[in-house]
Amino acid sequence: MDKIIAIPLREVNGVEFGMSRGEVRSVLGKAKEFRKTKFSKNTTDDFGYCHVFYDSNDRCEAIEIFNEVEVVVNDTVIFPSSIKVAQTVFKDLIEDEGCYISAELAVGITLDNDKMESILFGTKGYY
Repeated sequence: MDKIIAIPLREVNGVEFGMSRGEVRSVLGKAKEFRKTKFSKNTTDDFGYCHVFYDSNDRCEAIEIFNEVEVVVNDTVIFPSSIKVAQTVFKDLIEDEGCYISAELAVGITLDNDKMESILFGTKGYY
């Protein structure tokens, strides 16, 4: 299992929020570009274990992590773990239609039957 270090509002595994698409790809490698939904403002990059979202200026605004990856925040394994563990790091997590969101730290966690499915880190104001 690969380990990813995340610093909310700043960076995920060496990718800083605000980097251009080219800069992100130089850090993470080759990506498959696609539209997440028909309402997406821009295309998303798929790196296999994460999706990187870009604003209208092609700058990184969020990174969603899933699959067999371990995410560490403040020396605590946040993903995969439990919402109870996540709440020890993200104090303002609130449930919102099956997801848990920290608006202050721009973190979103999706669950499937109480099992963490993905975790998203975004820029300030993303949620």
